[in-house]
Amino acid sequence: MTISDLARRLDISKASVSYALNGRSGVSEETRQRVLSLAAELGFHPNSAAVALSASRTRTIGIVIARDPALISTEAFYMRTLVGIEQYLNEVDSSLLLRLTGEQGQDLDVLRRWSRQGRVDGFILFDEHNDDPRIPLLKELGVPCVVVSSNAPDDGVGRLVSSPEQTVQLLVGHLEELGHKNVAHVSGPFTFVHEQLRVTLLKEHAEARGIRVTHLEGSYQYADGAAITRKLLTSKNRPTALILGNDLMAVAALRVAVELGTAVPDELSIIAWDDSPLCELALPGITAVDQQTMERGRMAADLLFRIAAGESGLHWETPSGVLRVRDSTAPA
Repeated sequence: MTISDLARRLDISKASVSYALNGRSGVSEETRQRVLSLAAELGFHPNSAAVALSASRTRTIGIVIARDPALISTEAFYMRTLVGIEQYLNEVDSSLLLRLTGEQGQDLDVLRRWSRQGRVDGFILFDEHNDDPRIPLLKELGVPCVVVSSNAPDDGVGRLVSSPEQTVQLLVGHLEELGHKNVAHVSGPFTFVHEQLRVTLLKEHAEARGIRVTHLEGSYQYADGAAITRKLLTSKNRPTALILGNDLMAVAALRVAVELGTAVPDELSIIAWDDSPLCELALPGITAVDQQTMERGRMAADLLFRIAAGESGLHWETPSGVLRVRDSTAPA
């Protein structure tokens, strides 16, 4: 049961329901009593995040992403994460302020300006770097934040932690079952903390199973995935399996393999770190890990508002990913 359900049953706006539940002005006493009566009848209780929002300054969270907008528009991770965040904000009658900037530090200017202008109640941060300057900046400004991260240092900020170890175990375990011994991994940029951890864990788990993994740095872009795959498949000791850092590079790898006459999966298995409709609709369908990104988006927004309300417990673990086995992987 959500605010949206109450509004639909009473044929009033979500804002009116929120005002009535939280004792705010803006609705008549008759409407307030109708809302409270139905809420009591249905056993509805606003979650603590929604209550916190009722006392917030702006009822708005900020996201500033320092990436190429062309990439953001095609990469399923961001789109599905933002959908999850928007679903949550819709339920609690709140808003998202989103800005895509270049990769030359403009994001820091936006974070600083929005914080000082009081435009948001907190930020969700993606793509953590080593010595990430955004975190000390927001701590200095006294603005809450949640870092969507792969690690959980005790640095006093909120973190939605999604360790890649479980995904690595799924990927390596699947390839081991299929008998692959020569694997290439095309990652995203090594500047990201989560990619550094992925490479380290992939090497450890693969070596423990007698699998050799060659790592190559990509950019998550289609063109990069295609170029690196072409280089790998025309080398003397080409791999029998490819792990691609996202769905877009995996689709690029599949297309290049077809162009070069390399049969997938008979001669080459392809597997993607992140699942998406692209992986499902490709021919053959691409084996991938469903990272439950929409649910992670909801969790990040919920955690941020709880921190803004003064709740303890800064670190939350995300749900485990699920391996979706499709026709792009087969025995070596």
